[in-house]
Amino acid sequence: MYVRAVVQEGEVDKAILVPQQGVSRDPKGNPLALIVDTEGKVRQQMITVDRTIGDKWLVASGLKPGDQMIVEGNQKVRPGASVRVVPYGADRKDDRPDATKTGQPAAKAK
Repeated sequence: MYVRAVVQEGEVDKAILVPQQGVSRDPKGNPLALIVDTEGKVRQQMITVDRTIGDKWLVASGLKPGDQMIVEGNQKVRPGASVRVVPYGADRKDDRPDATKTGQPAAKAK
């Protein structure tokens, strides 16, 4: 006899999911993110990612709720640069799901 079951491994109540495109790697392969601080300046933040869930990373540490992470235009900005924050997906016309609809931190450098 065979049985098919769905086993729920665990739940993280305050998990932070970020789009994979917003996470880059340093020369040693460690994940990092570009964060916009309260003054509108870009800073580099080392993060720890646990695993992927769909097209997003589950962040284990390094980000806190409310952080604004740059997910588009990463090649155009450098730490210390001033940026204007635009919610991720604000200028898109299609109905693809994005991080701002799920309440996750996301930003785009313009």
